[in-house]
Amino acid sequence: MERIASMGTRDADRKEGERLARLLIVDNEKIIVDGLVGYFLDLKLEGLAELEVFGAHSGAEALAILEETKIDLVLSDIRMPGMSGLELQREVVRRWPRCKVIFLSGYDEFPYIQQAMRIGADNYILKTEGYEAIAEAVRKSLIKQQESAQFQSLLDISREQFQAALPLMGKDLMTRLLLDDPAALTQRQRQFEKLQIMLDGDEPVLLMIGRIDHWRGICSPSDRALIAYSIQNIAEEYLRPFLVHYSFVCETSRIIWFLQPRSDHENDDAERLQRRALLFVQHSVEDIQATCRSMLHISLSFAIGRAFKEWPAIPESFEALKLLLNRGLGMKEEAILLEPSEPFGSAFADKDQEGNGFPVSYHIHKLQNHLENGERNEFYSVLGRVFAIPQEGEIGASIRLEIALSLGGIFLSAVNRWGIGQEVARKMDLDVFSRIGVDRDWKADKDAFLRLADILFANRSQQGVDQGTELTEKIQNYIKSHLSDDLTMTRLGTVFNHNPYYLSRLYKQIVGISLLDYITEMRMERAKQLLVESDLRIQDISKAVGFISEGYFYRFFKKTIGMTPSEFRERPKL
Repeated sequence: MERIASMGTRDADRKEGERLARLLIVDNEKIIVDGLVGYFLDLKLEGLAELEVFGAHSGAEALAILEETKIDLVLSDIRMPGMSGLELQREVVRRWPRCKVIFLSGYDEFPYIQQAMRIGADNYILKTEGYEAIAEAVRKSLIKQQESAQFQSLLDISREQFQAALPLMGKDLMTRLLLDDPAALTQRQRQFEKLQIMLDGDEPVLLMIGRIDHWRGICSPSDRALIAYSIQNIAEEYLRPFLVHYSFVCETSRIIWFLQPRSDHENDDAERLQRRALLFVQHSVEDIQATCRSMLHISLSFAIGRAFKEWPAIPESFEALKLLLNRGLGMKEEAILLEPSEPFGSAFADKDQEGNGFPVSYHIHKLQNHLENGERNEFYSVLGRVFAIPQEGEIGASIRLEIALSLGGIFLSAVNRWGIGQEVARKMDLDVFSRIGVDRDWKADKDAFLRLADILFANRSQQGVDQGTELTEKIQNYIKSHLSDDLTMTRLGTVFNHNPYYLSRLYKQIVGISLLDYITEMRMERAKQLLVESDLRIQDISKAVGFISEGYFYRFFKKTIGMTPSEFRERPKL
């Protein structure tokens, strides 16, 4: 089996849309394989950025390569000892269905041509037609394969999959709106149109939460999903005459509705229309409850917003309705609760100067997400709002303790999971978090949290740089010590446990040159060193630096250095 060699367009010359392609050349005659591999490695095929070329001298060797590497095109002799080209083609299609096969033959064998084309060969070329004809056939086949990835059936499948995914994408968008996600809020109208959500992002909306009070022994996830879907359909029948709405299931037992009056009632003034819609909702939920009880044997409770609100105010209403359902009022089942004018509970007792009416737990959840995602600016913005929550009096002291303990849990969990305890301990006293309490100086606690946040974000940023630098150093050391071995992207991807295409892009991003260029540079440097410092034959040097044949080494060396290996060795030493 020939070891793989890879050459192609340098990154600076790469055009948009060009991609890496892999060519496998199979022939039982070594001279043919070496010649074709060398030719294609020297060649720039228009429309293809890089070409990895593999060589094999039998069907068995070709299958060994196909077991480990995705191949785009096989260029194979049709008649070989052992496994024929036709038999190889069947095995190729079994492993890589989209791989194309071009057959080569020394003779115009019409029966073989018929059979090859009948079982799906892409082309059939006589070896006597020459390298240029073979190269053009390879180019056309690879370009056709690249274009076929965009054919209509794939688009149709994508559309079907998009339609099937609409409920999940819609749920994700609406959940982010409830969690006060700035991007979701800003782009809501455009996203509504894309996701076919029939709500108006510029008009006020009413929020309603339904809760399944008791599942009555229904345990299966599929059965519960069916019940929730049925509840949504029942609600649709009652709400549809007067309201446009969107609903989704949240936390298994809860269903959230976003409600707006229908546009065909636009003759009424907005305030009057909203009052009528709110009254309609409050009375419709009675019918929804009764129908679900009768048809599904399920009891439902509802918490309904007190008014139609602008979209930026929806997260606060959501938190208030959740708290309302959690605490309840009187009846434990089939309750109908209306959002009070002033939310109750210590978490809502006072608003800060920014109008912050969210419970501490809401902010803590956002802080945790921002910390995990490395969103520094967003994290400090939310942290500032948390620190601005009033903490005077007895209730304030309790909130302060909740904030301190919650933040301590987030930070220390990150320190432990990221394995940076010793590093953090060198920069600050972590014992401060074990002494948090109501009696401590709150300013000192806040300073400690800010200091730890700075350390965590700095570590996260540096860690990414360090990991990238460490990986590139490992790659370079591996290349230098394996110049005579397989150094294709496929092999390097296996060694370093990365996708070959991603590894190549990552290396280029960090180092500034392509991985293939670095491999070529190291091979040339080692070749020059051996030519000057050793008495090895040029044939042996070509093998030592990973070239598949002496002839190809000669051509590539002269193309790169400007003289042949012999001329380089014989030049006067300075």
